[in-house]
Order: sequence, then C-alpha cells, then structure tokens
Amino acid sequence: MALKILTIEDDPSITTFLNILLTIYEMEVIIANDGPTGIEMARTQSPDLILLDLMMPIIDGWRVCREIRSFSQVPIIVVSAVTNKEKIAEVLAAGANAYLEKPISVEELVHKIKEFVIEKK
Repeated sequence: MALKILTIEDDPSITTFLNILLTIYEMEVIIANDGPTGIEMARTQSPDLILLDLMMPIIDGWRVCREIRSFSQVPIIVVSAVTNKEKIAEVLAAGANAYLEKPISVEELVHKIKEFVIEKK
C-alpha cells in the first residue's frame, strides 16, 4: 500500500514538484494550498505524513501545526525557507517532528519520509 503524504503548501510550483517526485517513489500525494484546507485534510484523509510550509496566507504553518497536533500525532516535516533559529524552534515546540530548509535535495526529503514512516511500520 502506498504511503499517503499530505503536502500543505501555497506555492503551486512546489506542490507540483513534490507530487511528481513522491509519485516516482510510489507515494500517494494529496495537496492542500492553504492552512484551513490542510487542517481539514489532515483530519479527514488520514495521511501517513505531512509536509508543511510555514509562510502561508490565511493561517501560517505554526498555527497549522498546533491545530493538527490537537487531534493527531501524524509525523509532520516542515519544509520551509525560514532560517530564523527561534522561529524554527517555535514550530518544533508546536509539534513538528523535523525541519528541512528549502531548497531541499530529493535524497534528503525521501530519507526523512522513510525515517518517520516507512521504517516505523
């Protein structure tokens, strides 16, 4: 059975890239282009892992992370261009499992996904 990866990201070029990339690795990708949709999909779609951007309109990634943690322990990997150590620490404190800085290598992303999902099954 394919892993189901929820990508919460407002940039369509990044979601397209992640969709193509993860599909090559035989993962099912579901996409939310904003925080509220991402929270709802995390609740209703039962993803195996979430890839979360921080800088989004409507609701930022920090709040999305806290909201998802209020009802789920699904692994959350933040993938963002934020480099401020305090802001990164805040999202880890909010419940994210890992932080990867954009741009990210394909190998690093797939390794992290496997680390949190495949190897724990």
